[in-house]
Amino acid sequence: MNGEVFKAWDTKENRVVAVKRLSGTGTTGGDDLIFSGLQEVWRECRCLRTCDGIPSVVKLLDKVVPKVNSDDSFLVMEYAGRLNLRGYMQRRARRRRRFSEAEVCRIMKALLEGVSSVHGTGIMHLDIRPENVILDDGTEDKTERRPKNKKGANQDGELKEDAIVYKIGGFGISRKKEQGSKQSEVTIATAYSAPELLLHSCEYDERVDAWGLGCIMADLLSGTGMPTFGPDDSEEKIMSKVFRVVDPKCKKIKDWAGYSGIAAEWKLKLPGKYKPRITAGLKTKILGDPLRRRFPFWRLSSAGFEVLSGLLESNPAKRLTAAEALDKPWFQ
Repeated sequence: MNGEVFKAWDTKENRVVAVKRLSGTGTTGGDDLIFSGLQEVWRECRCLRTCDGIPSVVKLLDKVVPKVNSDDSFLVMEYAGRLNLRGYMQRRARRRRRFSEAEVCRIMKALLEGVSSVHGTGIMHLDIRPENVILDDGTEDKTERRPKNKKGANQDGELKEDAIVYKIGGFGISRKKEQGSKQSEVTIATAYSAPELLLHSCEYDERVDAWGLGCIMADLLSGTGMPTFGPDDSEEKIMSKVFRVVDPKCKKIKDWAGYSGIAAEWKLKLPGKYKPRITAGLKTKILGDPLRRRFPFWRLSSAGFEVLSGLLESNPAKRLTAAEALDKPWFQ
């Protein structure tokens, strides 16, 4: 449920806010606006209210429900910043300023702490991706209607990495974890969707968010500004990119206890075995971990790779949770 978001001025409280416009028609509209039923609008409100008080989650300030002759609803939220993580990564890529491992570690620590706090309330985000991470770089005055850049702010809009605050938004498809192993099916697939969601399994938990964080970590390390497993195509194309890197033989996902409950039509869409490369007319064995080859030792230390590979584990039962990842030596 990703509606249009506007930067606005709150005349009552004299502050800058973000206003998310949604529609209660239950239909699909143009201009990238997804129209949602009132049930989904209220669910997003409940999730944000439940997460109220978590510093790294965008705060819901107010909601405006539709009137009798209007289908639109509005969520009034704190204005967290003018740039999301995708925009920041692309800006860095254009300027050929790769993220150092230390920078990636700081960003991931902030995101993992935020997501772990969300999970502590019983909420699953279900749409963790760079577009839903907002950056407050400290260059805007949110108490002025026409703010000026603060003195000392970089003219390029970049500050030192440790001055940026990361806030999680985009709770449009979030929901509270239901009792038991079965959850409601998630029908929206992106390059950040966990393998079990791509396979339309209803046996998932908060570790789907850990997968999304693993994808973000891979994006930061790659330095291209683009999704590691993207762009967002069909489930089959995304699955092909995912399993080629994290589980070439699809053995890990098939060892998962929940695999037996996946519909046959989706099992058939798993990619075939990754064929060995041919070199000088001879078959050569594929050496090592494909994920490690993509992020070699000179790019990522052993401690960092332990976190990355733990988050990008295709078997959900063996995947790190956000809290478990934070306990790894890389963050100590």
